[in-house]
Amino acid sequence: MNGKGDFLAGVVVGTVIGAVAGLLFAPASGKETRERISEKGKEFKDVAVDRAREKSEAVVSSSKDLISKLREKLPQSKEVQDVLDDAEQEINS
Repeated sequence: MNGKGDFLAGVVVGTVIGAVAGLLFAPASGKETRERISEKGKEFKDVAVDRAREKSEAVVSSSKDLISKLREKLPQSKEVQDVLDDAEQEINS
């Protein structure tokens, strides 16, 4: 992970920890606190899923670009093309 990604991950984790700590120490009933924690957990999950989807799509796109470039630069032997076809099938599945 690069420096930006590490920083962003730290910010997200710090925000979640701070939100949970704030909820736990805020004067509220146990039921309200559990509901707040549940809501924050769902929000965090949604953000994590969105980020994971974005990263996954970026990896797939980069992989497709790489395979395309390799097709142009590598020898046009059947073995090489078969390997690239297999890689492309793995990406698309």
